[in-house]
Amino acid sequence: MSNEHLISTVTEKLAELQLLHNEMGTQPDKQYQDRQMLYETMIQAAKEHLDRITFERDKMEERIQATHQRTLLLKRLMGEFAVDDGFVRKPTLNDTLRDLEMKLCKVQKKYDRRLEGVLVLQRELIRFRECLQSFVDSDLIVQEDPDVSPLAVAALEDEIKRCREEYHKRVIYLETSAKTIVDAWMLLGLLPQNDRDNDIYQLYDPDTTASEKQTLYFTLVRDDGMSYVDELMMELNDVRQEREFRKEEVMQRLTHLWERLKIPRHERESFRQRYKTLKDDDIKECEKEVEKLNLLKGERVEEFIHSARDDLIRLWDQLYFSREERIEFKPAFNDDMTEAALELHENEISRLQFLVEDRKYILELVEKYKKLTEEIKEFEETTNDPARLFGKGRRDPGRLLREERFRKRIAKEFPRVRKDLEQALMEFETTTGKKFCIYGKPYLEEIKAAEAKAKLTVDAGPSDTDNNRTPRRRLQNDINDDIYYRKAMTSPRFKSPSASRVFRAPPSLRVRNFSARIAQVVQSEQMAKGKQQQKQQHTIEEELILHRVRESNIRKRRAGMMGCRPLGQQPQLRTSGGSSDYTFDSLFSDQNDENTVPSDADELTPAAKTPRVGYLLSFF
Repeated sequence: MSNEHLISTVTEKLAELQLLHNEMGTQPDKQYQDRQMLYETMIQAAKEHLDRITFERDKMEERIQATHQRTLLLKRLMGEFAVDDGFVRKPTLNDTLRDLEMKLCKVQKKYDRRLEGVLVLQRELIRFRECLQSFVDSDLIVQEDPDVSPLAVAALEDEIKRCREEYHKRVIYLETSAKTIVDAWMLLGLLPQNDRDNDIYQLYDPDTTASEKQTLYFTLVRDDGMSYVDELMMELNDVRQEREFRKEEVMQRLTHLWERLKIPRHERESFRQRYKTLKDDDIKECEKEVEKLNLLKGERVEEFIHSARDDLIRLWDQLYFSREERIEFKPAFNDDMTEAALELHENEISRLQFLVEDRKYILELVEKYKKLTEEIKEFEETTNDPARLFGKGRRDPGRLLREERFRKRIAKEFPRVRKDLEQALMEFETTTGKKFCIYGKPYLEEIKAAEAKAKLTVDAGPSDTDNNRTPRRRLQNDINDDIYYRKAMTSPRFKSPSASRVFRAPPSLRVRNFSARIAQVVQSEQMAKGKQQQKQQHTIEEELILHRVRESNIRKRRAGMMGCRPLGQQPQLRTSGGSSDYTFDSLFSDQNDENTVPSDADELTPAAKTPRVGYLLSFF
């Protein structure tokens, strides 16, 4: 219908209305009101129709905006950079809406493809949340419009990996805990008390299938299941410790009674094997055995007291107790033979055993010190006899070597043991506030007194009345000569033509007081430390000079051998290490040693050498 037709129709209808009013004879004001009502009704109908069309247009505009915003949202959820910079409007709203819906359809398909993988990950994470509960990060599980960007997918995968590792950790922990719990039940003689205990036992049972174990794991790895397992293990551990302490106490009493009653060892082992668990029944059987043996003990209490006193004497001797310290324990010196007296003896034995263990380090050092002192005393008594070297029928070629080795060992070991013992005694005095005594006398003071006595002996020197030494044999060629320390030879040695220069050990250097000698060695070592720096700067130069002197002497000696050997006689090659060529005569040979500085005569005529001895025979 066109506007002209509408106007003509309305005009025609109004004319018909006017004729009707004229025919009816309606008053003019009434006709006016009727016409006004008709106009308002027509305007209202037009307005309502206009409002309805306006509403439809607004709804279409909203759909356009919603479609545009949805497209932007999906792009952002896929991790794309989407900025709301508007959209291109077509001539009509329908065209614009249709264009935007086509774009949204494409984006939606792309989003749905990614959403499938994300939903798979979320479902797996939801399963982990059901068993791991609070451990899982629930913020990553989104029900509406989940984020499908690469970052969100990576976060889901990392969370699933973390949950999977935690699940495996809890499974391993459950397997270990189940074994520990079931072993504790068997050791303690207990049984499962509820459904969870049954689940733990089934988890340990080797007959349980893999699928059943997975179901048990899914139930027990929850937070409340793990807490229950921890509490159960702590409870069983407390029960086990309490029973172990109880059984250990009973077994100590039982072992003590076995020792007192001289029970055969095979019977003891048999009893231990029968009641080796921590079941309450086994512990009660051990307690009954203690009660039975206590009855036997009461019948033989006098015998036990005598045995305890023997143990006391052994411990007193081990601790070096004096008479006053021993009589402090009065029950050991009376005639009381009751069980109360036996208990006092046993308590004292326990106390002394603790003292022995506490002073073990000091007691071992005391034993070492006393042993070394006795060895030194016996060595001095032996070496004070000069006839030990020259007696007929009892010559000992290796005696001097053994004595020298003994001196070196004692000189190294005795000061170290004495120093350690002094430090231990001073530490004991500082810690306990009292001195360590041997048979009632402070042992540190005795050690210092012996050391002071040894130093006084060293300062006094050997006595002039000491005539029990063998006089040193005077050698013709070493009276006015300089003395050199002999070093190891590297050149061949030649046998001395003189048989009268056989080596004789000077006993005068070997029979001095040995304790004094040790103190002298310690004092000389301390003095040598101060001179060590002064000697270092001359060492290199002296070694070079000695090397040149030895090379010169070796060349001259070889030249002399070649010049003095009779015609037809072959040279005899001897090595310095040969046992058949080495004799004590070669120590005092008229030939020059390669360590001796050549004289002026040696430079002129090598064959005519002046006899010279360059050695120092030093003895400890």
